[in-house]
Amino acid sequence: MELFAAPRAAPEELVEKVLERGVVGERPEKAKSAAARRMLRALLGAIWSPDDSRVRPRPDCRTDAIDLMLECQGNYCNHAFSLTLASAKRDNEPIATPLFRALMNRHNLSRTLCVVLVASLLAPSFGFGQPQPAPSPSPAPSTLGRSVTTPTPFGSGARIAMPGPEYRLGPGDVLEVQIAGRLDVERSQVIVDPTGAISVPPLGSILVGGLTLLEAQRRVAARASGVFRFANVTLAVILPRTFEVTLSGEVERPGTVAVSALRRLHEVILDAGGITTRGSMRRVQVTRKSGVTEVDLLSFELGGDLTQNPSAEEGMRIHVPSRGPSVTLTGAVRRPGEYEIGPTGSLRALLELVGGLSQASAGSEARLTRVGADGRKETVAVDLGAALTPPADVALEAGDALFVPPLSVLQDVVEVRGAFNGTPESTKTTVAGKATIVQRFELAQGDRVRDLVLRAGGTAAYADLRLALVERGAVLGPRQRIPVDLQRLIVEKDEAQDILLQNGDVLTLPIVEDKVYVIGEVKAPGAVDFRPDLTPREYVALAGGPTNRAKVKSVFVTFRDGKSYAMADAPPLEPGAVVSVPEVAVKWWQDYLAIAQAVASIMLGVTGLFVIFNGPVVR
Repeated sequence: MELFAAPRAAPEELVEKVLERGVVGERPEKAKSAAARRMLRALLGAIWSPDDSRVRPRPDCRTDAIDLMLECQGNYCNHAFSLTLASAKRDNEPIATPLFRALMNRHNLSRTLCVVLVASLLAPSFGFGQPQPAPSPSPAPSTLGRSVTTPTPFGSGARIAMPGPEYRLGPGDVLEVQIAGRLDVERSQVIVDPTGAISVPPLGSILVGGLTLLEAQRRVAARASGVFRFANVTLAVILPRTFEVTLSGEVERPGTVAVSALRRLHEVILDAGGITTRGSMRRVQVTRKSGVTEVDLLSFELGGDLTQNPSAEEGMRIHVPSRGPSVTLTGAVRRPGEYEIGPTGSLRALLELVGGLSQASAGSEARLTRVGADGRKETVAVDLGAALTPPADVALEAGDALFVPPLSVLQDVVEVRGAFNGTPESTKTTVAGKATIVQRFELAQGDRVRDLVLRAGGTAAYADLRLALVERGAVLGPRQRIPVDLQRLIVEKDEAQDILLQNGDVLTLPIVEDKVYVIGEVKAPGAVDFRPDLTPREYVALAGGPTNRAKVKSVFVTFRDGKSYAMADAPPLEPGAVVSVPEVAVKWWQDYLAIAQAVASIMLGVTGLFVIFNGPVVR
């Protein structure tokens, strides 16, 4: 309090009193030394401004509060510093906090000054210097090769693929150059000018056009090493250049499209709608400054060969010719289909491109079908294992068709058909409202009928076990039909019915019939519901009875086992039996008589109509 009541002291005395009492009463510029000024500035967190040194009248000046940090004389008050808080400067509001007063205590002042001094020396290394203002966006640069500040090349939230180290720089690329020293980092954004140079302060103009991003970074680092004692240079592309590319030929939308330098050939073609169905993917012609090259886009799409998908360049011209000769791959290959013959015309190269043969393939049994000189197709066997082992190969020709059979074709198989329960892999059909299946199984050595029935899921509840049969093909002659009574095999355990199966056998199990069929000279031929108490004559009556031309005495019954009996001698009928009513044999003169009677009736009718409409004939 004595300091504020006393007359204004000399600057040296004020500094001594500040250091002694912990009270600031004068500007830092009037401290004894530069070190003292730095300490005073660090304590208050403010820098002296000459605009705040004016003396202005304050009639309500309070001299009883040391927290005001003011030196007062009479009716005038003089600010000691330009404080950070403007309201405190204008209204003499207290800004010192209890923590600040504790730090300014005479017992803690020396320690505080030492800590502040060490902190001020270390602050630049840790980024604790003067607060950096937030960067404000500036308009896009208008002059190539000049330093630019914080452009916003993409919209808010845009996500783009950033160029990698192999990206080749050219005029129009916007780069960010970062030069990191020991204590500070300098960043600048530049544009590659039409000459391929960038201007990086303070390094000057550096030629980077035609270099990859990695090569350009090394060149800038070499220039920076001659200017700075220590410099770590980082170069990044923040906005790739754009230019126009011309497309022609078999593309959906031929013409000129604007593309980024990050785009590759297949992306440029997709921007134009893609290649038409008539276009070639294996002979795309690309014209650049270095010349004309032929690109195999199929090698990129299926094999990932980036050499066949070059980056877009300024002035590039792309021409897609018509599709060339093709071959067909079928069977056990990973990507069956029709493919255009490649530049080498090699079967081995084509199979490698499509992923080769599938795992369950019989490559040694492949078949190659080729159109001969006379226009006829010829099929030859090809052992792909030997034919495709380098240096051996097969040259492809237009129209070739390669079939690679799966191993299952060479495996012995048997088939089941009819009233089996089946498995999830079974092909299901419906017969007379009841489900039946068709399914093939691999035949293991020693498999018998019982084994096959179990693999087919067992017999259905409506299966006619007694009428199962095995159809077996013969090398010469018709197929054999071997009856198998599954009723005796499964129920009665008759092992004689469990015959040994052979490759190609077909086991058929019919469904139980619940109808008796009446055919021939009856009024309503067809199926009649089976009733065990009915005789063949009664089934004929249920079918409407015999017609006038029926020969009732010759009716016969055929059972499902193929045996036939006369109606009088037939055993009791079973489901599936067929009752046949033959026609009476008619002599030739009886037919002529019937025809004459019909003609006479027609003539009589015509004569009657004539008399009615014209009257009798008068002579």
